[in-house]
Amino acid sequence: MDRWYLCGLGSNIRPDENLPQAVARLAARYGPIWLSAVIHTRPEGMSTPNPFLNALAVFASELSPEQLKAELNALEEAMGRDRSDPMSSRKDRPIDVDILEVRRQRAFTGATIEEPYYRRLFQGEPAVAGVSLQLEGQRLGQSPATIYRNQGPGHEIVVEQGEQLNHYAVKATFPG
Repeated sequence: MDRWYLCGLGSNIRPDENLPQAVARLAARYGPIWLSAVIHTRPEGMSTPNPFLNALAVFASELSPEQLKAELNALEEAMGRDRSDPMSSRKDRPIDVDILEVRRQRAFTGATIEEPYYRRLFQGEPAVAGVSLQLEGQRLGQSPATIYRNQGPGHEIVVEQGEQLNHYAVKATFPG
């Protein structure tokens, strides 16, 4: 039986390249990804001049939370994060993917979200203006979107913005 995951995504090393790349890899592995707007945030708990780009993602997986976390860690490492460094949580990173909430249905409460920027995205307050990014020639990040690979020749990434969202999955995160 699938579980639904609400994850936080963040990058402050080439974030305009790495965040879309991580989203594409998640969509290739887990199927449709429902993504919030992408926002700039200041680093918290670390000393760096590099701002972050952050977003929330929702997707389903048959994996347990422990199995999924292992896969997400492997994704981070494949994209250049050194998770063996005991100080990795205090250093710049190409991608960080954290599981924020797990449910059997697509109804998240947001109760376990600690980071204020993720809470803002989850609650959709007021209308978060997103950052424009590119994913395989398509715009991403300014508003909530659904990202998936089409099943036709080439298996291209498809980004559907706004009204095409499965916004009822996480109504607070994806207003509309």
